[in-house]
Amino acid sequence: MEKVLFYLISAPLFLGIWFSNNTVSDTKKSFVITDTVPPKGDSIRVNSCIKCHSNVVGKKVIHKPAINDCSKCHQSTGLGNHEEDGEGFKLVNKVPELCYACHDVKTIIKEQIHTPLKDGDCFSCHDVHSSKGEHLLSIPPPGLCYSCHSDLKKNIDSVTVKHGALTEAKSCINCHSPHSSSEKNNLLLPQPDLCFTCHDKQIKVGDVVLPNMKSLMTQSKYVHGAMDMGGCTACHNPHGSSNSLLLKKTFPSSENYSTADKKNYALCLECHESSLFEEAKTTEATGFRDGERNLHFVHVNKEKGRTCINCHNVHASNSLYLISDKTKFGQSMLPMNFTKLPKGGTCAPGCHSEKTYTR
Repeated sequence: MEKVLFYLISAPLFLGIWFSNNTVSDTKKSFVITDTVPPKGDSIRVNSCIKCHSNVVGKKVIHKPAINDCSKCHQSTGLGNHEEDGEGFKLVNKVPELCYACHDVKTIIKEQIHTPLKDGDCFSCHDVHSSKGEHLLSIPPPGLCYSCHSDLKKNIDSVTVKHGALTEAKSCINCHSPHSSSEKNNLLLPQPDLCFTCHDKQIKVGDVVLPNMKSLMTQSKYVHGAMDMGGCTACHNPHGSSNSLLLKKTFPSSENYSTADKKNYALCLECHESSLFEEAKTTEATGFRDGERNLHFVHVNKEKGRTCINCHNVHASNSLYLISDKTKFGQSMLPMNFTKLPKGGTCAPGCHSEKTYTR
């Protein structure tokens, strides 16, 4: 009876020791033999990798293969101890082909390819195991982008007005594809559609309220010809400028009055001739004339010279010559009342009574 009790009590203890020793032994054995490369779905061996390499998956965003299946990317060479000489493992394929095994190349590669991707250097932008930010980016934009585009950073740092799209969370990739695009400069969409993704509503910038540009441009009968020459960036710098409203060159856009100085209208003079407002008499410089009397000259060359935006909408209008529906007079907005005539036109805004001109 005493022997029976001895075996009943001792058996579980011996069995426990046996199982414990053999489990640890097998685990250690698999750890050494496989050099921690886990077969797909083998959670014990995955944990074996992480046991030593926990630092590679220690950040917020983890690359799925790094936590689920190390063998997706790594394979044992059977040489040496990888912890000591680094020869025990190699990638299953070269980069970027390795990445394309999971990431469909057809959806990534388009006509305009970002240089790092063209060079097959995915690691120049991405951490391969884990990252603090989304998309496994090594650092968030724009800092990541500036690591190559240092000239752009220098330019942006030097300007006083920065594009809101650049300063918001996604920064550069609000407008640019980081991999490739069908558009020049890796833009996500062609102009002006790209700009309309934000400018489809009124936007307040300081004391200025920008109109709903999408509505204005798509619903107006006439659009500024500059749009055909380069889209929005014909006049605006998409990154930043030291001129108001991101304009490439000077223009008194925030004022109703300005002196007739070419330096004030450098932007307009990229396309228009200065004779438009410099010649008192002309038969060629402008169609806005009464006989030879240049009416642009009359409006601009005075103590309180009127700027272009008093009469014109610089983006689009339902009236010929981009004539605005209303003009600002003091604190009021008054109708322009412009009517085209066969050889001229009439207007009757609040700043003067109805006047007619005939070429």
